[in-house]
Amino acid sequence: MDERIDVRDERGERTGAVVWKSEAHRRGLWHRCFHCWICTPATDEGGPFLLAQRRATEKDTWPGRLDVPAAGHLAAGEEPLDGLREVEEELGLRVDPNRLVSLGTRRVELEIPGGLDREFHDVFLLVDGTPPEDFRLQPEEVQAVLRIALDDAEALRSVGSAPAREYPAGASFDTRVGPEDFVPYMDDYLRRVALAARRVLGGERPERVF
Repeated sequence: MDERIDVRDERGERTGAVVWKSEAHRRGLWHRCFHCWICTPATDEGGPFLLAQRRATEKDTWPGRLDVPAAGHLAAGEEPLDGLREVEEELGLRVDPNRLVSLGTRRVELEIPGGLDREFHDVFLLVDGTPPEDFRLQPEEVQAVLRIALDDAEALRSVGSAPAREYPAGASFDTRVGPEDFVPYMDDYLRRVALAARRVLGGERPERVF
């Protein structure tokens, strides 16, 4: 879905220009996004776990790839926490903003079909024990949610693959995932978030990760 977004400069500040998201992608204009990772504490079923989403196959960019469980572009005039609506829209989970832990802001450039995606990601972490099968997935955005053991998320890039549990709407099954299944971020994104999640679950408030 196209939407109007603020154009940013190379420091992430508004330039005053507003364009359609599709134009920003085509022209390689900087803009901002909200990212919310979710970790679940250990239970009798194991864990702790880190969640990821499988992007819908109809998405314009990276269809079917694994990515942050809830994310979206900030519309024109919005601030980072306005993006919290994406958690409810994509997963059906209503969250108090005070529960989010800020992990900082990433600066990302990725080539995409027909353009260049230049984004600042305001990254947050949520600790939540809602079972993945209870999420209400937004089908045009999210094909499934995956649960990966935190240990495996930390080591995935070095070990090559790891077991996971995948939860499409109304079902679940065991699978394996590898780094090639994720959107190809080059900054060791998954591992850095997993390490931050471990500190948060241990009662620490981590320094900015990005």
